[in-house]
Amino acid sequence: HFSLSVILLFILISVVQCWTPPTYNETVIEAFFQKTWLDPIQINSNPYVNGTINVTIPGSVCALIYNDTSRQFYNLKTYNSSDDAEKDGAFVTHANPCGACSSTIDLAVYMSRPDLTDPVRKCGLESLVSPKIALACIEKIGFTPECSKIWLYNELNTKSKCFSPCIFDWAVGMPNNVPVNSTTLNPCLQCDEDQSGPIFKSFAGRTRRGSGLLSAINRPPDQIYQVTHYYY
Repeated sequence: HFSLSVILLFILISVVQCWTPPTYNETVIEAFFQKTWLDPIQINSNPYVNGTINVTIPGSVCALIYNDTSRQFYNLKTYNSSDDAEKDGAFVTHANPCGACSSTIDLAVYMSRPDLTDPVRKCGLESLVSPKIALACIEKIGFTPECSKIWLYNELNTKSKCFSPCIFDWAVGMPNNVPVNSTTLNPCLQCDEDQSGPIFKSFAGRTRRGSGLLSAINRPPDQIYQVTHYYY
């Protein structure tokens, strides 16, 4: 006979496998674009240079607290768990602590642009001319200024650490996942994941996966945080 714990485990696995991240319409996206974060987190230096990584609390979440009835202005706060956030009347916006990309504007960018690999890569190439030009390019994608900084630093680090696999994958038109329908990353993306991902996640706060959003890069279902965004 199956024990109760085994049955509960099967139920939990089934729920994880059955959950499908929703897509969001223009009404939701535009509403998030129009909101104002009252205390944005600043990126004052390149974290890939000083090598300091913030400690991520297991199970921690970043949640939004509105300051007015019109839901126009908000603050963000890191909670130890989603339960703690909900008890405080806050809306969970992504897994892991808040960071420079935790704003609703950056959320709206992720919602509206499922494929950011090529646009950001093109901006990264601009860094060969000038990092300032590359930063302006990233901001034109729609990211907030502070979020754009961590994206730029991520691209500079990846260019330094992953140049060979990335230039090869770009030259041959390698798909994001190899094989195409798998969740295995191509060599460039895997190098970026290993060499730049941990610091990016630590300082950006919001990632697409951590925000419960799908992208042009296939990810294992258990890596996509189960959260929805209907608090606009």
